Amino acid sequence: MACMNRRHVLILVTPAYQPRLAGIARYARQHGWQLTILDRIARQPRGWKGDGVLVTMRDNPQIVAFVKSLRRRRVPVVDLTLNHPEIRLPRVSGDHFAMGKLARRHFEERNFRNFAWFSTNWLNIHRLRYEGFNSSTPTLPNSSTLRWVLSEEVPPDRLDDFAWFDRWLGGKLRAAPKPLALLAYDDADAARALGACLAAGLSVPGDVAILGIGGDRLICENQPVPLSSIEHDQGRTGYEGAELLDRIMDGEPPPAKTVLIPPRGITVRASTDLMATGSPIVRRALEFIRENLSSPIGLDQVAAGAGTSRATMSRLFEQEFGRTVGKEILRQRMDLAKKLLSDDAHSISEVAYRTGFCNPAYFTNTFRRETGLSPKDWRKAR
Repeated sequence: MACMNRRHVLILVTPAYQPRLAGIARYARQHGWQLTILDRIARQPRGWKGDGVLVTMRDNPQIVAFVKSLRRRRVPVVDLTLNHPEIRLPRVSGDHFAMGKLARRHFEERNFRNFAWFSTNWLNIHRLRYEGFNSSTPTLPNSSTLRWVLSEEVPPDRLDDFAWFDRWLGGKLRAAPKPLALLAYDDADAARALGACLAAGLSVPGDVAILGIGGDRLICENQPVPLSSIEHDQGRTGYEGAELLDRIMDGEPPPAKTVLIPPRGITVRASTDLMATGSPIVRRALEFIRENLSSPIGLDQVAAGAGTSRATMSRLFEQEFGRTVGKEILRQRMDLAKKLLSDDAHSISEVAYRTGFCNPAYFTNTFRRETGLSPKDWRKAR
């Protein structure tokens, strides 16, 4: 009897991101679903009969036509993207505007004042991320963002020409004001931008800081300069999309608005791990701090490491960042602690000592004061 009641759900997702599929699979296991998964559809599926469909609506006319036929047959469908808002469907999607806003805040906290966007294509999701990144903030209400979209400027026969691409984007990067904060549409685009920077002889992150979106460790951690990335919570998107589809299959009316899943934060790596500054003295000081976070350092040590006096060091930090050297040391220690806590292989004690705290209790109290969570609870929330 249980098998006769088993729901048959079709998964039409492309590309087949494993975290999103894992979220769907987790819900399916909990509720006894039968799944059929199709990727890279070349033609409209025929003869399928089942209970519901999870889909990523992209620029594939076969899928668009298939989904429209499902709607006419009143088969429940939930879209996991925002690429075709003109087609009325219940949706669960990442909050792409919020991702752009998070990127802007990340760069502003690092004192950047020049911003650029790069993407290979331009669809609705690209637009939402760009608009979030370009939205004005109280700190920089008049700043604007350079916008570079490969598909809008490149002849079709050049789209896969890597040498041509490096010259095209490299020229734009060289001409842009420095230091420059660049947000790429995703981690793959961030890697392409990094390659163009290096080919153009530009320093990353000194001349151009690069941030991607997606949290793809395979891409981000295997670059000449490891890439920082916004963690797009694909697993939660897949799980909650499946949950919504289940409720609709039960006869519940779909929600009036798209269910938006916020990003999980930013994994900071070398490509943005720098405060923007035009002062060589401050750059040396920042490098000294970053290289000595496990040591008991303060204003005296940082000033000596940068080759200047205490008074000059204090004055420059107040001018550049509006905070003391001690506050910058703490900011960098907290950033490093979060990075280490993201890997369960590091114990709380190890994280404490590697970030310059004399004992785990002092580290825990400081971390809780700065983040509102203990290191243990912060790790669980990731």
